[in-house]
Amino acid sequence: MTRSPWAVLALALLDGAIGALVLAEALAHGPHRDVLVHFFVYGGIILLFKARDAAKRVPALIKQARTNNRVQLGPWWLQTTRLLVGYDSWSRTERLGIIVVSVIVTTLFGWARGGPFAAALFFAVAIVDTALALIALGTRLASRPTLRR
Repeated sequence: MTRSPWAVLALALLDGAIGALVLAEALAHGPHRDVLVHFFVYGGIILLFKARDAAKRVPALIKQARTNNRVQLGPWWLQTTRLLVGYDSWSRTERLGIIVVSVIVTTLFGWARGGPFAAALFFAVAIVDTALALIALGTRLASRPTLRR
C-alpha cells in the first residue's frame, strides 16, 4: 500500500467537504431543481464508472491490507503534497486534474451549470475512497491476531 487507509479516509472527508461547498455555491447561483437534477445525473454517471473501476481492485486491496506492508515514498511533506494534488492510486484519479476541471467548468459555464459537475466529481471520488478505505481498515481489523486464553 502506498497510503494509509486513515490518510485516504481523511482525503475522502476533504473531498466531500469541497464537494458540499461547491454544491452549496451552485445552489446559491441557480434554480435548486435544475442544479440538483444535474448534480445527481452527473454524480450517478461518474460514480458508476469510478465504482466499476474500484471494484476490480478490491481483491488486491484486501491482499495488501492483510500483509499490512506500507511503502514509504519520500518524506512526510512530499507524501502530503502527493496526497492533495498528485495521483490518487486508490481511486485512480489525478487529483490536480479534478481541481483544474472543476475550475474550468465553473469558469466557463458558471456556478449554476458547472458547479453540479464539479461537485459530482469531488463527491464520487470521496465515496469511492471512503469505501476502499473502510474495506482496508476492516480487513486489517479482521486479520489482526487475537489473544486466546
